[in-house]
Formats: sequence, structure tokens, C-alpha cells
Amino acid sequence: MHNKQISEIFAEFKTSPDGLTQKEAEIRLKKYGLNELKVKKPTPLWLSFLQEFTDLMVLILIGAAIIAGIAGETNDAIVILVIVFINAIIGFVQKFKAEKAIEALKKLVAPLAKVIRDGKEMQIDAKLLVPGDLIILMEGDRISADARVIDENELECQEAALTGESMPVAKDATAFKDIKMGELSNMVFTGTDVSHGSGKAVVMHTGMDTKFGRIAHLTSTTKKDKSPLQKELFRIGVFVGKITLVISAILFSVGYWYQGHAFIDSFLFATAVAVAAVPEGLPATITVALALGVQRLARKNAIVRQLSSVETLGSTTHICTDKTGTLTKNEMTVKELIVDNYMAKIGGAGYKPYGAILIKTKAGQTLTIGDIDSIEEDFDKRAKRLAEFKKDVTPLYNALEIISRISVLCNNSKIMQGNGNNDATTYSVMGDPTEGSLLTLASKLGFKTEDFTKLHEKKYELAFDSRRKRMSVIYKDIKTDDYNLYMKGAPDSVLEQCTHILLNGRVILLDKETREKLLEQNDRMAKNALRVIAFAFKKIEMKHKYHAETAEKGLTFVGLTGMIDPPRPEAKQAVSMAKKAGIKVYIITGDNGFTAEAIAKRIGLISLKNNHEIITGSDLEKYDKEKLKELFKDKTKDIIFARVSPDDKLKIVSALKSLGHIVAVTGDGVNDAPALKRADIGVSMGITGTDVSKEASNMILADDSFSTIINAVHEGRVIYENMKKFIFYIFSCNIGELMTIFAAILMNLPAPLTAILILAVDIGTDVLPALALGIDAPEKGIMEKKPRDPKAKIMDKWFIGRFLYVGIFIGIIVVGTYLWTLISNGWVWGEALSKNSIIQIKASTLAFAILVVIQMVNAYNSRSSHQSVFKVGFFSNLYLLGAVLISLGTLYIMVEVPFMQHWLHTTDLEWYEWFMIIGMSFSILLVEEIRKSVVRLRMKKAIS
Repeated sequence: MHNKQISEIFAEFKTSPDGLTQKEAEIRLKKYGLNELKVKKPTPLWLSFLQEFTDLMVLILIGAAIIAGIAGETNDAIVILVIVFINAIIGFVQKFKAEKAIEALKKLVAPLAKVIRDGKEMQIDAKLLVPGDLIILMEGDRISADARVIDENELECQEAALTGESMPVAKDATAFKDIKMGELSNMVFTGTDVSHGSGKAVVMHTGMDTKFGRIAHLTSTTKKDKSPLQKELFRIGVFVGKITLVISAILFSVGYWYQGHAFIDSFLFATAVAVAAVPEGLPATITVALALGVQRLARKNAIVRQLSSVETLGSTTHICTDKTGTLTKNEMTVKELIVDNYMAKIGGAGYKPYGAILIKTKAGQTLTIGDIDSIEEDFDKRAKRLAEFKKDVTPLYNALEIISRISVLCNNSKIMQGNGNNDATTYSVMGDPTEGSLLTLASKLGFKTEDFTKLHEKKYELAFDSRRKRMSVIYKDIKTDDYNLYMKGAPDSVLEQCTHILLNGRVILLDKETREKLLEQNDRMAKNALRVIAFAFKKIEMKHKYHAETAEKGLTFVGLTGMIDPPRPEAKQAVSMAKKAGIKVYIITGDNGFTAEAIAKRIGLISLKNNHEIITGSDLEKYDKEKLKELFKDKTKDIIFARVSPDDKLKIVSALKSLGHIVAVTGDGVNDAPALKRADIGVSMGITGTDVSKEASNMILADDSFSTIINAVHEGRVIYENMKKFIFYIFSCNIGELMTIFAAILMNLPAPLTAILILAVDIGTDVLPALALGIDAPEKGIMEKKPRDPKAKIMDKWFIGRFLYVGIFIGIIVVGTYLWTLISNGWVWGEALSKNSIIQIKASTLAFAILVVIQMVNAYNSRSSHQSVFKVGFFSNLYLLGAVLISLGTLYIMVEVPFMQHWLHTTDLEWYEWFMIIGMSFSILLVEEIRKSVVRLRMKKAIS
């Protein structure tokens, strides 16, 4: 693109090659607004609250209250409306919490944009982009504004989201017609992805002025789809609802036609039973439990993009993980250098330009750069030592100069000094850690970055891709006007393109023997857990455009660097946890197999008995789907996949899934997207991951660490187990209430509970303990169990049988207490009692109280299906303790306070009656403890 054309674009948008100033960007932000699409205004809080009254059961209750009021039952009408109002508040608060959790999740996955402002590269929130911003485009980026391309290197964009066209669109910065309108070939658009290459562009339109904005198309980063569990419970809820309607019709008919009760009393009673039986609060409780779980995961650096993924996490059986940055720290440091006939050991760590360099010559002499005893050393001393080499050891100087030149020029990263707190001793990399380590190497050798960048003008880039496993750049030498191609990449890939080698200060033909020796050196370093990078160069003719197939031929090989990427300190423990949890872990890496093997041994992923196999990408080409499935059926063998492509990764994931496994797979590149989508849990990298990989994933690792995946699996298992606890609790309590009503009808007893008391039980017991169980602490050994079968449903025969028997037992205790109270107070079987009868009020108060207390005890039973409540502990969940105390306090007020007695038709109880209630309620604990002990005995026998 001509400088004149670029100048015109800069002039049009009042910007420059240094980008906007921060002050100007803030002014434009006020003028143009945030770079975001206008969405439908959120539902006002008052309207959300009113929507709580639109549920069918709630409408029936409101109708019942109106009818009661008309019939003169004012007290009942008011109490029903108060209960409806309390229910609405609880439902509203639950939904509000869930929405807030999801909104917080959206902020965590908000897109970023790389811009140049004040002459510096920086990452900003994409919504802060303004017209005139100079943005940097890299492979895998999600484009956040409509922009005019001013510089490109094989830049291609995937625009299917905008145009429906599946093929990537090549961009040409030289296409020039109209500055304001632009052309498709020189424009990039909001919502599209950089599928290949790199470039720079000037932002033209943001927000609703973009093409996406004009067609009012909006994509959401957080999907609020229902989880399989929510769908299962919805179906059960519909089924229970239908059954309940039938039961309510029967109750109304029996009460009105058979027992001769008033129409309004029969109607209220049938309605109350229907409300109590249907677990209408369950879906909201599950949503809150999932949302709170997602928030906990986010605090542990695992950002789950879909609530439904939380369930899947707990059943993960296989994890296919990358090595670099996930199992390792991704803090590269070059430790070895082989160039010409010289071998060097490099000191120092991280990106600090310090550390002694010991160079061994072919004559056995050791030369040094840098002070071995000094941690930090003046750069000028290194440059002076380098000048001595230039004078006395010219071949060495030339070799070091050219490998440093390639390291600096074939590089898109930068070393940043300082951490924002004026700490000049801190160094970090903006970009790829591998490239950062090469920039540091050049500094350690005594070269400054500007020594090369000032004397060379970049003309073209053949970007790295996972297929070629190399990167090339074309630079013009400003002094000589020569064009040179510089290459770095995987040694085997680079060597394939080389015909010559720099040896003894001269360029000679690369023979087979030398090539094999270089590959042996590569293997040696790889076995020592070093990541090996090769370097090459050649002169090249000037062209407008270059293609890898033709340009990357006939190069001169320069040398090898071996860099260490130490394992993460937490990786070994995480791998151990995965093994105990029955999860199989495979390394799938683009690196050398020996490097991956060395790291795998260090973290305990493979045993030292060599019962493992390294399979390369070329080996995988010989495997069909059936052969690959046979490979995975051998669970005793550890496998490392090395030098694989994203297509190979997809092949591996597909084979594992076809065997019925639940697979989590990590990925960070554009081409990883298919494998991430194919996996049950696609895991992208928050630090090194591209926008495309993040969009395709279910979970983002904020710290890129493998241990975070294991923590997420642990949290997923805990959330699932806790959901089972409160689902059991709610259903067993509802069955208990239904059994109480039906047993009384079958035994021809007066109704043990009035409609008002049934609704009071529903409010007083279902909500708070259920929510507390949703955040219960995990049982010990939860990560020592095998992954659960994803096809298994919570509502299996065993689970249903358990809550049925508990519910029936609750019903028996309540009806038995009610009957005993009636008889002990002089009631004769078959005698009709009015609702204002002293005997009826006394007996129903006792039935009401024991139903509430026994359900509180049942909440503690619900914490484990097999562990004794005494082992789990009464005080290990303070939220549950608080919920129980609040419920019991509410019960006491309802029974003992005269004001509440008037409204609820209750009466005060004697102290010995309270003790009887407590004693009878703990009978459910005794029964469950006996059952649990039998279960534990069976479990022990099964193990032995």
C-alpha cells in the first residue's frame, strides 16, 4: 500500500502511525459512545416481580383467596395472599441472583482488542474502541469493529457470521477506492474472525454504526440454555403437576360431596394440596445452585460459559491436554544454543537479560559472555565482549549475530520492562513466550533489538501455522537493498526446507550425515525437556506477495536453541488427583515427543516403567477410526501424542467419544475450534487462547493451568451431588405431606392440616434448607470415585425408592401423632369436627409442628445417601444450621404467638408436647441411620 494512501486514511480519521492519544480516545468515546450493540432493555425489576404472579398455581391461589373473601372467610383470604406474596419475593430473589451471576459471567468473557495508542501496543476492553483507533490483527482474533486494513500479511478473515460464506476472505491493503466506504477486500468487520495471517487496520465504525449494528444482529457470549438435569426435572414437574391436578379433583370431590364440607373449604384444601405437592420452586433452586457454582468456579480461574456444562464436568472421564502453558509454566528460557561449530550453555531465568553464557569451541576452549558471579550486569559489558569476538573470533561473532538477527526479526512479541509500579527489575512478554525468550537471548548475547529493527524494513510475513510448524518473514536490508527471508520453527520442519548450512563461518551444502547429527542433537535436548527451535535464512527476490510453497525452499540452516519450560508446581498434584478420580489424561502437543515425555515423567503422568507410547502426527495418519479405538481400549497404557495437528486432535477426540467417554480437550488456536466444539467440555486458554477458541469452548481457563481443569471437575462433582441432596429433600418432604393428607382420607379422619397450614409448611420448609443444601460441603473422597455415567439420571429407581419410603415414613409419623392427639382428647372414631373445634385445632397444631420439625431433621439426612449424619456433622454446614433455626423459629412464632394463632388456627403447646414432637421427629434419623449402616456394609463387601 502506498504511503500516500495510508496518509490519506490517517488524515481522514485524524490519527497517526502511533495511534490515538489516550486523551483523544477518551474524547471520541464520549462522542461516539461505547462500542457495543444496543440490546433490548432489561425487564424492569417491578415487572419481573409482577411476573412471579403469572404462574398457574399462583393464579389458582389468588383465585381461591378471592373466593374465600367473597364467602366471608376473610382471615383465610388474607393469609393466602400473604403466603403468595412471600412466595413471589422468594422466587424473585432467586431469579435475580441467577441473572446477576450470569451477568457477572458475561463480564468475565468480555472480548479484548489490541491497539496502538500513544505509540504503545496495549490490550483494552473491545467496547472502548473508537473510530480512528489503530488495531492490530492476529490469527485467531475476533474483530470488534469495522476497520480499514492498512497493512496485512496473508490476512484472511472468516466472515460466515456476516455473509454466510464458508470460505475465508483474503484481505488486500492495496485495494483502494473510497476511504469512507472501503471495499470488502480491504475492510474487516465486527463479529468476524482472523483465520490466518496478521495485519493492522484503522477503525472506521463502532457499535450500531457497524455492519452488524445496521442489521441488528447480536451474538451472546453466555448461553442460557437449560441443562439436561433441568429438562429432566421439568418433565418430572409436568408429570407431577398432572397427577396432582387429578388428586386435587379427587380431594375436592371427597371433601365436598362425600364429607359434606363447604364448597370454599373443599376448594381451598384441594388447591393447597396441589401447591404443596408440585415442587414449583425446584427449577429456580437448581438455577441458583448452578449459577452460584459457576461463580465459585470463576473464583478458581475456571470461567464456565454455559450452566449446563457444570453437570458435564462432574462426569468427565478423559482429558486431552496440551503441554505448553497448561502442564508447564509457559515461561520460556533459552538454556542451550548450537550454532556453527559452537555449543553454548545459557544462564539466567525468565525474561531478564541477565545470565552468563558459556560457549564451547570445537577446540575445547570455553568462552564467556556475562559475569558468572553476577545476577545483574551492565549491558555495555556484554556488548564489549561481543566486540572482542568480532575482532578475534569472527566466525563465532557472525554466527551469534545471524541467529540473534533471526530471533529478533522473525518475531511479533515484545519484552516489557516494569510492572506498572515503577519496578524496573520486572520483565514480562507481550505476545508468545517462545518469541519472548528469543528476544531475551539476543540481549544476553549483547545485541539490542534496535540494532536489527532500524536496519531492516519488514515487507512480508508467512505466519506460523500448525500444519507447516514454522514462520517466515521477508525483510529489506536498508543498507544494501537486499531482500532476505528469515525462518524459525520445529527442527524437522525447518531442516526439510534447507539445502545448505552455516558451518565454520561458511555456507556449505547440507549433507545427510550433518542433517542426522542435527536431528540427534534435537532429540538429545528434547529428552532433557527442552523445547527446540531451529533457524534458517536465505536471500530472496523482491515480490509483492510471497507463498510458503515457493518461498520457503533452499534455505541455509543456522542453528538450534533449546529452551526450558518448567512444569507448573501444581501440575503433579493435579495429575495425581485426576488418576485417583478415575480420569485418564493424554498429552496432545505440537512439540517433540521426547520433550513431552520428559515433562510427563516429571509430573507423574507416565510411569518410569516405560509402559507408554509416543505417537506422532505422521503415525496417526496410518490409524483408521477402528484402530484408534482399539488403542484407547487398553486402559493400562499411557499415550503421548506429539507433533500433531488440530485435525489429528479432532480425530482423537472423535474416537474417544465414539467409545462413550466424556471428553474434555484443551485448545488455544483457531484450528482447535472443531475439536473444542466436538468435545463434551471444550477448554480454551484465557491467556494464550485466541478469541475463536474461546468462542468455541465451554470453559475458559483464566490461568491456562491444568490444575484448574481438575479443580473444575471437583467443583462439578460437588455441584451435582448437592443438587441430588436438595432434590431428594424437596421430593421426600412433598411425598410426606401428600401421605399425611391421603392417609387421613383413607382412615376417615378429619383433615389433619388446614389449607393455610399446608401452605405455611411449603413456605417454611422447602426454600431455605434446600438452598443451604445446594452449597453444602463435599463428602470426603468425592475425587476418589469413578466418574459418574453421563446417561444415568438422578431420578433412578434407587433414588425414587428412597424418597418414597422417607416420605411415607414422614406421613405415618404425622398421621400417627395426629390420631393419638385426637383420641387422647376424647375424639370418637367417625365423629365430625369443625375447624374451630378445640380438639381439631390442638391435633392439627401438633401435626403441623411435627411435620415441620421432622422435615428439618430430614434435611440433615439428605446430606449423604450413605454416610452417618454424625460423621458428616451437624455444624459443618452453617448455612443449613441457620436455615433450620430460622424455620424452627418461624414455627414457634406460628404456634405460640396469639396474633399468629388467630390467623392460622393454631394453639399453644405444652412443654412436654414439644419434647414429644422432637423425639418423634428424630425417629426418621434413626430409620435412615439403620439404612445407611446396611448400605455401608454392602459397600465394604463389594470392595472386599
